[in-house]
Amino acid sequence: MRGASTMWKWLKETILVVAIVVLTTAGAAAAAPSLSDGAHLLTPAEQAEVSAALQDVEQRYDVRIAVVTVASTKGTKAGTYAKQLLDRDYRDGKNGNMVLLLAMDRHDWYVATDKAMKERISNKKGIPYLKDAFLPPLKDGHYAKAFAAYGQSSAKLLAYYQEKGKAYDPADAFSPLALVVALVLAVGCGVAFRAYLIGKMSNVHKEAAADAYVDAGSFHLTDSRDTFVFMTVQHIAKARPVDDDLPDFDSADDYSDDDGGGGGGSF
Repeated sequence: MRGASTMWKWLKETILVVAIVVLTTAGAAAAAPSLSDGAHLLTPAEQAEVSAALQDVEQRYDVRIAVVTVASTKGTKAGTYAKQLLDRDYRDGKNGNMVLLLAMDRHDWYVATDKAMKERISNKKGIPYLKDAFLPPLKDGHYAKAFAAYGQSSAKLLAYYQEKGKAYDPADAFSPLALVVALVLAVGCGVAFRAYLIGKMSNVHKEAAADAYVDAGSFHLTDSRDTFVFMTVQHIAKARPVDDDLPDFDSADDYSDDDGGGGGGSF
């Protein structure tokens, strides 16, 4: 009986371990990939490199910062499509989830964030920061470089939040007092340098009137006459630049509600 009891205990422990391994493996297999290149923009080597870079950031900050490319959204707006991806496939980041979507049928891009990620990467400052990083190479067709820039800039914003406890804001680096001090010093140095130069120029002194600079009797005006010939005025309308960049983040096209945020545009 004692041997049977020991064997039964060992069997239960073995079954428990196997169950944990199976469940863990199944959970990992069910997790959506950090890179889903449905539009086939990357080579296999580029896919592996981008995936590794994204996963490194995700593991470091316990977030999801996925990249998804599709050939077409089939009429769905890029923002809506990205939000659907976020809600359906990318919800397992403890500290936030984010998706960069590329829709190649209309060359649209969109970054969607959930509520937790919105606290770390805000609509007003964070999304434009990401855009400035990945949009230039994206426009040039350097997709792997663009996705790498997206991952790197995301890591910087997440590191900023981890250190400061709030979302990135470039205004935090601006000090009005430092600006005033710099201006005062600049003006003071300028005045002192000007006085020094004037002091070295011993042959220069002020005159009360302009005629002091003209030799007496050296100028005689013999005739004065103005003749108006004609004038032609042309009005040419200035062409307005085509805005193929990120739209205003206060516009209705940008997704923002109590559940998350984001922004996008064309490339």
